[in-house]
Amino acid sequence: MKALFSLDQLNSVTSLAKRLINLGWQIVATDNVSKHLNDSNIENIVIGQYVGIQETYPFPPTMHPKVESALTTDQDDKIDLVYNITYPQKVGNDVGGHTLLGLAAKGSRIVVFTQGDMEAVIQQLEKNHNEIDPSLRQQLIDKANLKISHHFSNLLVAPHSQPPARVVSLKEGENPYQSPADFYITDQKDQLSLGQFEQVSGEEPCFTNLADFDSILKILCLITEAFKENFNRVPYIMIAAKHGNPCGLAVSWETPEEVVNASLFCNPRAVWGGEVITNFPIKVEISEQLIRSTQRNDLFGSSQWMLDLVVAPEFEDSAIDILGKRKQRKIFKNPMILESPKSSTQYNLRPVRGGHLSQPPNNYILNLQDWTDRSMAIGQSILDSLIVAWAVAWNSNHGGNEVALAKNGALVGVGGGPSTIEACQTAIHRSKQCGHNLENAVFAADAFFPFTDSPQELVEAGCSFGLVPKGGKKFIQVQQFFKDHKLEIFYLPEQYRGFCRH
Repeated sequence: MKALFSLDQLNSVTSLAKRLINLGWQIVATDNVSKHLNDSNIENIVIGQYVGIQETYPFPPTMHPKVESALTTDQDDKIDLVYNITYPQKVGNDVGGHTLLGLAAKGSRIVVFTQGDMEAVIQQLEKNHNEIDPSLRQQLIDKANLKISHHFSNLLVAPHSQPPARVVSLKEGENPYQSPADFYITDQKDQLSLGQFEQVSGEEPCFTNLADFDSILKILCLITEAFKENFNRVPYIMIAAKHGNPCGLAVSWETPEEVVNASLFCNPRAVWGGEVITNFPIKVEISEQLIRSTQRNDLFGSSQWMLDLVVAPEFEDSAIDILGKRKQRKIFKNPMILESPKSSTQYNLRPVRGGHLSQPPNNYILNLQDWTDRSMAIGQSILDSLIVAWAVAWNSNHGGNEVALAKNGALVGVGGGPSTIEACQTAIHRSKQCGHNLENAVFAADAFFPFTDSPQELVEAGCSFGLVPKGGKKFIQVQQFFKDHKLEIFYLPEQYRGFCRH
């Protein structure tokens, strides 16, 4: 078995090489590593000797075709492990190092780029007679692919890099002082990429506009998929949000006008200055609904909704004229909203100090057919409300432990908090404050209930149906509490919790 060492940092390389040699491995090393090992009398094969070249080329020997073959095929002289610490981006673009990692990942080799992971690999090899667990091998491959992706993504904003496929300058960042701000469009194939939407009116968007846009687009796609999954058809849908968090969401199988009012009046105070997305074209009559309401004037002394962002598959020209009178209102269209497929992104990345966090996206789609016997006996309005409440609770960030309330296919309250009980209380309080009657309402919670205090609040508020993940030490007590109070509850497997907008 052979291990290729290509290292920018030589910390502990001698001890690691010795441990592999003691296990029967051969070390193939780049020139700098080979010299260091030779100084310690550690046997190794220099990379030039391994590939059989004496000439000098303007690229490192690790890019020789024989290395690619040794990493991706089962030839006799194959390389089984790559230990490659790339040099920092401030030094330059280490294309060779990241290519080496990519080839090792492609060939399902043991691929390592940190000293800590190398220690873990050798410990397993020593313990398991030169074998490592398949799960560790796959974890290392995933980490390598993410490192490669992160490296080349960083080049998009590096001073020495070439521009990406397309860059859109934004008005400002989240705040006016956060300037310059740009939108880097790197996916030209996704038909619902924000870069595929056509802006038909309004001034240039800012960072916040597009961040909020992305949030409500994701929710629209997931709720669309849920209706397709459960009913093989999709109702009219509208989401009204503030800062990317729904404060109104409604569906209707009859007319789009119904969902406009129901969405805006879930929390008519909160949606002021917010954003709206629909899965139906905006005609003149609907554009008027999105501008003003006499009912809102009666409530707050102002009829204007002052929406900053309106997104739809299509707009009538006259509707654009009406909505576009306010230049701060950005209007976007994309006919693919009618299809609304969920994103194919395999990982979500979040920058943190010193690096980034990575996890698969929360693309779980609620499937009520898992409870066919019960869902068949429940009316369409309740099923619609369950999907609405699920979509909001699983994809909002009102403070954590999201709880959403819905009735007649429309959101009527949502809240979050440091604890589930506070989330329930907030959702109920907001709903009542907006004049909603919660008798026979539906709830959805994105986290399990650890105690019966939250269920007590929901029962007293008037809820008759609900959806919540299993889990918690007192799950049996919680389940019995709902039975005793005759609430119909859909329990999701414990792994399908929300917590997706940290």
